[in-house]
Amino acid sequence: MGISATIEQEIEYWLHLLLRRQTIVTRVFLAVLGLVTIASLLWPPTFESTGKVLVQANPSQLLVVSPAIESGTQSSQPTVLTSPVAQEDLNSETELLSSRYLMERTVEQLGNPDEKAGMTQRVADSVGAILDLPQSGYNLIHALANPTDKQSAVIKLSRKLEVNVIKRSNIIEVSFASHDGRRAQAFLTRFLDEYLELHAHISQDPAAELVFLKQAEVLNERLHISEESLRNAQMQTGINDLEAQRSAAVTQLYNLEGEESKANADLAAAQKQAEFIEKQMATTPQRQMKESQIVQNMALQTIKPQVLQLETQRAELLNRYQPTSQKIRDIDAQLAAARKILSRENATEVRQNTTDINPTWATLDAALAQARYQAASEQASQQALLKQIDGFRNQLNKLSSDGLTVQRLQRQVDVDKEAYLSYLRKGEEARAAQALNQKKILKVSIVQPPTYPIRPIFPNVPLNTAAGIVLGLIFGVAAAYWQENSDETLYSPAAVSEVSGLPVAAVIMERN
Repeated sequence: MGISATIEQEIEYWLHLLLRRQTIVTRVFLAVLGLVTIASLLWPPTFESTGKVLVQANPSQLLVVSPAIESGTQSSQPTVLTSPVAQEDLNSETELLSSRYLMERTVEQLGNPDEKAGMTQRVADSVGAILDLPQSGYNLIHALANPTDKQSAVIKLSRKLEVNVIKRSNIIEVSFASHDGRRAQAFLTRFLDEYLELHAHISQDPAAELVFLKQAEVLNERLHISEESLRNAQMQTGINDLEAQRSAAVTQLYNLEGEESKANADLAAAQKQAEFIEKQMATTPQRQMKESQIVQNMALQTIKPQVLQLETQRAELLNRYQPTSQKIRDIDAQLAAARKILSRENATEVRQNTTDINPTWATLDAALAQARYQAASEQASQQALLKQIDGFRNQLNKLSSDGLTVQRLQRQVDVDKEAYLSYLRKGEEARAAQALNQKKILKVSIVQPPTYPIRPIFPNVPLNTAAGIVLGLIFGVAAAYWQENSDETLYSPAAVSEVSGLPVAAVIMERN
């Protein structure tokens, strides 16, 4: 309740103050509003002409080049080199447009567009000259040269030029303000023409193409040398595609190692089979009984004819010799011995046995031979695989050692090729840039010519009138408050209570 009462008292105080001091409030309000209105009406109008500049990628990079230059392929499709517009490019163009050099060249061509301004402008220039007197005195004391009229005009006109990059675009907005709309448009048009002339001048470099092409020839010779070294190394080592050859060798080595493992397993199986068959053959007889029979002794068959022959000889000798003769006694001795053998052998029986190969043993023997043959075959295959594995391992080692040389030479070829193509592209860009500059085709273009201003940007009479009303009220209230504080008369119960410190019991109103 206390705060609300205080606010009500404040409002009542100000209302009474304004009612009592309405005369001074009205006078100050009308004076301020009149001054603002008169200034707005008398102030020379300022017109602003605006143009827009589009910054594009460097047109010299829009080159149709050989596909071999870019990728080394034989594609028939052309290649277009482009690069986006960077923020640095926009900043560079902004600085170029803001340079005093362009303003000086434009002033030389057209002069100062504000030279024929009205009396108000001349008064403003005179006031500016008076304000520049301290600077002129400083220059005089320190023996500094004062700027010429042309330099002063350039400095003043530069303040009326605004260059801004439109956000999120490649467009630069250029604005120039002057008291004459047509002069502002003409001046800005000439300014942008001078900008394009300057841009073409600084972009043109006739010697650049020759320098780049000469350097490209030197790099081309170096590239041929490195390519020849690489070709000789490939012929000596047999390496054409290192990764493919290495991958193929590793794959074959992996397959051979798998086959060698399988051969080891087959050899071990064949050897185990042969050992098992040998154990079985050791317990199996090689031959078996086929038949058994008793036959006459073959010795008797031989001795009997001899006995008959001796008896025949004895009978013939008895016709010629005596029984006691030596020859008869010899034949008798032989006959006695033969008869003794015959008598002994007649009592002996001869048994004849017939045997044959055991079929089980023959089967085991054939199986053993097959197992031994299989083991020998697997062992020979294993030896051959081991030789091939060693060969591929040596090949991989050779590929690793020779591959380092080939890779080093390949990297050198790539570096030389990239350097050669870089200078070749730079030469093409320089040639295209020179041609484009001669045809006035630049990386910047005027997308919006300077506009003719229809309405002035200053003064804005409605806005100034509204500002005059606000300022008039503020100054009027301030003047009323100042007058109220200067007057010692007490006009309200609150003022009486504030001064006396006593409450007000009653208020007596004066009647006319």
